Amino acid sequence: MSFYQQNLEAFLQLLQQQPQLFTESKRQELLAVIEPLPDEIETLSVAIASWYETDDEIVDAQLDILNNSILMANNSSSDAIAPLALARFSKNNVDDVPKLNQPLNKETLKKAIQTL
Repeated sequence: MSFYQQNLEAFLQLLQQQPQLFTESKRQELLAVIEPLPDEIETLSVAIASWYETDDEIVDAQLDILNNSILMANNSSSDAIAPLALARFSKNNVDDVPKLNQPLNKETLKKAIQTL
């Protein structure tokens, strides 16, 4: 899985787990960023990352999800991850970034943003 896909899947997880980070104005702004873009994973991922990098709370939450995903993937294939490193993450985010039941594309992102 590419980083761009991981980033978008983590962002969708963030939308579901922490909707309070996304005010109505932020959601409208994000939709305006996404709407003119082509339906390409890399383009969408870069645009969303550029958008959220100005909000420290969203950046921190997104990085937590991505880091948890990396740690858990590494932990499942090796015992090199210290238990204390795993324990620093909240129990709510310990799962890998979930696999989507629907395609990862612009419409999926827009629906996730609109249904908050």
